[in-house]
This record gives sequence, structure tokens and C-alpha cells, in this order.
Amino acid sequence: MELIPTFKLGESYGKMACERTWKWNRSDIPFNDYDLWYVWRGEGRVVLNGEERKVERHQCYLFRPGDRVEAWHNPDQPLLVTYMHFETENAHHYLTSLPSHCDFISSFAFEAYLDRYVHVMSFQTHRSAEEAEMLLRLLLIQFEREYVSLEQAVPRYRNPHIDTMTKIAASIRENPAQAGSIADLAKQAFLSTRYFSAKFKEIMGQTIESYIIEKKIERAELLLSQNGMTVSEVADALGYPNIYYFSKQFKKERGYSPSKAMQHKKTEQYR
Repeated sequence: MELIPTFKLGESYGKMACERTWKWNRSDIPFNDYDLWYVWRGEGRVVLNGEERKVERHQCYLFRPGDRVEAWHNPDQPLLVTYMHFETENAHHYLTSLPSHCDFISSFAFEAYLDRYVHVMSFQTHRSAEEAEMLLRLLLIQFEREYVSLEQAVPRYRNPHIDTMTKIAASIRENPAQAGSIADLAKQAFLSTRYFSAKFKEIMGQTIESYIIEKKIERAELLLSQNGMTVSEVADALGYPNIYYFSKQFKKERGYSPSKAMQHKKTEQYR
């Protein structure tokens, strides 16, 4: 049975804007623990175990015990980085299987986890250590997933619009009644309506129109199942102009009417 990786969180962590004269030299003193290092902005150079490469935004590095690192940046474009030290007793094999660095294409969730990690570690509250360790696991999973996606050359993960489209899709899921027009959504993405629609379909695998309808019907089905609202009230809450249009769309998507959905749920409850 495979053990769940456990980590000992280090006291060194943070989100830091590097000073203009910042330099980092661990070429003579190798790491004795692990360090996750993410670049939010700026540019520079890093030499990892003798191999030099450019440092730029949305890059993440996983430094391991024994690594020798030297880094510096362009003082006119200083680095903003998040860093966190940690140790482990049972995850060395897993961590050595990961790459030393990864260029993130989809960084939205990863950056949210990074900020939450720093917040949790900075303001120690009930079970904060447990939450921070879970966040570290999530960060490593995202790091691995991004690398695997890039290695497999999955087209959607190479799309520069993925963060924007996934954010818009999330807002529609959260509140389908207030999704707005496609023109309004395109403005949020700073794209033309036609180009926005094409990119949304490319990334999400369906048209923006069908996505909005799908999320509205999913929400309608949940509201109807709770037996607290009538079909008319659900239609109005989700922004339909009238109950007839709502019922027609619901039946097209589900194969049965909203009233049948309510009856079905009531029947299930009394079995």
C-alpha cells in the first residue's frame, strides 16, 4: 500500500519583491531540504547545477537536496517570487520524479494556492499546519499536472486564453442567472464577440451558448429538487422571459418537463 506523502513545513516562506541589487548564491552550499520557488513577474537568470537558463514570469522551480543554485535578475525588471522550504521522510522518490522547473501556462489555481499557503502560514489559527500541508500537496499536484500536460503537448493547455476562459466559465457556474450576454462576456475577456466565442469553444469543448444553457438547467434541476420553489419561480430566478420558454428549454435538455422533474423527486422522497 502506497504511503500518503507527508511534509514538514519550513519556517522560511513568503512572497517577496526582490531588491534591485538582489543576488542569490547557493553554488558552494547546496540545499539540504526542498524549496518551491515561483516567479510572479520580472526577469533574470538562474544557474542550477551548472545549467543556466532564463527566469521569467509564471516559472516554477523545485529545488532538491544537493542542488547548487545561483540566481540574479534584471534590476529594471526585478523579480517578485513566492518561496517555501519543506522537508519530507517518505516522498523523496515522488519528488525526484518531478522536473526541476516548469513553465506554467495555466497558473490561476496555482497562484491562488500559493497566496493561501503564505496567508495560512503567516496567521497561525486552528489546524493551520494541517491546511498548509494540504496546500503544499495541491501545489505539487498542480506542478506535476502542468508538466505532464506540456510534455503531452495537449493543445488546450498551450492556449494563452485558458485562464480567462476558465474564470468566465467559473463565474457562469456560480451564477448562471447573471451570466450576461455573450457580448458582455467578450468585453470581460477584452476580445471581439466572434473571437471570444471561438476561443471559448476551443478551450471548454462547447459553445458559450450551450454552456450557459447547461449551467442554467443544472441549477434549475437542483432548485426544483429542493421542493421550495415552483416552476414559475425557478424560471423567473434564472432569468427566463416566461415559463413556457423555460419549460421548452428544460425539456429539450432533459427529455422531460420541469413539473415531471418535481414529481419524480417527490416520488423518490416517499419511497
